[in-house]
Amino acid sequence: MAKLIYSMLTSLDGYIEDQTGDFSWAMPDEEVHAYVNQLGASAGIYLYGRRMYDVMVYWETGSFRA
Repeated sequence: MAKLIYSMLTSLDGYIEDQTGDFSWAMPDEEVHAYVNQLGASAGIYLYGRRMYDVMVYWETGSFRA
């Protein structure tokens, strides 16, 4: 049976960006980054929302979606 792992980087109040739309506040340190990479390496599939897909598609195709 497969595992479902739900992971999302948010602030304690549930937001992913600040008032200006910036999310650099969430820059992980080296230890957290290594953990997230290890967790993601075991994933067989990722489920993204529309906006996150538009951001992440670059890493698959090498080009941005308009």
